[in-house]
Amino acid sequence: MIYKNIAGIKVPSVGTGTWEMGGRNTPDYSKDSHWVNIIQKAISLGMGHIDTAEIYGGGHAEELTGLAIRDFRRNDLFITSKVWHTNLKKSDVLRAAERSLSRLGTGYFDLYLIHFPNPSVPVEETIEAMNFLADQKLTRLIGVSNFEKPLLKKAIRASSYPIAANQIEYGLLSRNKGVYTQNAENEIIPYCRENNISIIAWRPLGKDNFGKLASNPFILSLSKKYQKTPAQIALNWVVSNDNVLTIPKTGSFEHLFDNALSTDFELSKTDRDILNKTFTQ
Repeated sequence: MIYKNIAGIKVPSVGTGTWEMGGRNTPDYSKDSHWVNIIQKAISLGMGHIDTAEIYGGGHAEELTGLAIRDFRRNDLFITSKVWHTNLKKSDVLRAAERSLSRLGTGYFDLYLIHFPNPSVPVEETIEAMNFLADQKLTRLIGVSNFEKPLLKKAIRASSYPIAANQIEYGLLSRNKGVYTQNAENEIIPYCRENNISIIAWRPLGKDNFGKLASNPFILSLSKKYQKTPAQIALNWVVSNDNVLTIPKTGSFEHLFDNALSTDFELSKTDRDILNKTFTQ
């Protein structure tokens, strides 16, 4: 596993997302043992960068994460959670963080993110709350998610602490056209790189559009050349970009092993260049 730094903290470049573990926006308890086992196996495979959020499963994904991490040393993990856009007033952020920490069963986040912007709440007010959490050692780092450059600049100006990360949709199929952000590769990522802000890529494989990657002739040729799956080729491309990490979610143990082995090879510059030309936006 390749590690990268988020504000000086060493983090696995390929982590584990928990969206839809334990339900979408409301709890689903029917597969709890499976999800706990998935998270634990991910950690044992070196993917101890676990990403969750208060909205996932109505908080149940955080509870599952809390159950899964009990058997591991907390210092060996990097736990991220996110505050939902309806909770961005200062007092609401603080209460949301307290609830998330309780569900996780840990005394602090490694990284706490603003999940989505909320135009009705000034980002300065939300950042004030995030700074307070950092002051109180309730989070080691703060950051944002789904922020484009103009709002990101406002967040940086408002914060006493570095904005450590911006979590955005990014992959071969969403280089500049994400669901919630545009111009990731042309604008957001270069700006983040200039300001020492890590990019954490969500949906790196395109989710429902993964078939476009898996059936692409050049991807298939690289899969044969490197003896790797199409998903491993695509994940490797994502994290081979400077300052970019990723958090793919899977419910499959087979895919977990694939994810864990997606950084143990290096795409040649020629192959990267062809991938870049093949999946332009």
